[in-house]
Amino acid sequence: MPKKKPSEPRRIQADKNYIEVMGKIFAVLEYFVQRGSKQKGVAFSEVASAVPFARTTVHRILYSLEKLGYIEKEEIKAHYQLAAKFHDLTGSAVQFRRLQSLAKSVMQNLLLRFGETINLGVLEDGQVTYLDVLQSSSSLRIAAVPGERNPVHCTALGKAIVAFLPENELQAVLEQYPLVKKTPRTITQKRHLLVHLASVRERAVALDLEENLMGVICAAAPIFDKTGRVIAGISLSGPASRMEPRLTEIQEEVRSSARTLSRMLSPMPLADNEISPFARSGTR
Repeated sequence: MPKKKPSEPRRIQADKNYIEVMGKIFAVLEYFVQRGSKQKGVAFSEVASAVPFARTTVHRILYSLEKLGYIEKEEIKAHYQLAAKFHDLTGSAVQFRRLQSLAKSVMQNLLLRFGETINLGVLEDGQVTYLDVLQSSSSLRIAAVPGERNPVHCTALGKAIVAFLPENELQAVLEQYPLVKKTPRTITQKRHLLVHLASVRERAVALDLEENLMGVICAAAPIFDKTGRVIAGISLSGPASRMEPRLTEIQEEVRSSARTLSRMLSPMPLADNEISPFARSGTR
């Protein structure tokens, strides 16, 4: 009886939505991210040896990335490095990850001291986005979740951040969303909000006195990067019944915590009576 011919292995169907060249491009970029910071430039021969592609393919990828401005080539030698455009593209994500990491211990200290929920937030598309939240252990608590968004005009975090924006950016944010009335205490008139933000700049701390949710009070302060630009805010929130008796102390500690984080992000330490270059110059 004739032997049965072995069947050929079935071919795996290719993913029609996958663009193969993209995988090659990002493989090259990932190599630069891992290796590029260790020396000023990376030789073409090193890149070609590190990725499993033909040298002509690597050359075309590097040429294209250089044309697009994401990689720079040294004039004398065939060395390449990531360009400023690439760092601009990834800078904010890296900055926020660093901020989150630095803020962890500061947030934990506030949580241990007051036992109330601590929030770290940034301005995103005209609203406050929560980067991190450490929830109070109390059964009576109100806490956002990372990724959640809230309006700026009725939240302490939002007011703490937008109060220190340059004037044109502040106006753009306020024009983006209407000042919706969330509670009877919400500020809904733009002129009133601008006066309120001026007081936030003077004190470097913002309050939400049941303006976003009745029965909840929040205190927040701005965080500045190494250039003195406001990039985030840190806040402490809890039930009004527990917050009101300690509100003065809470404001001082939240402001101090924000200043500590600003110092961590700044190459030059700020003096105790300094908040930021924007606050000093009156620029908004």
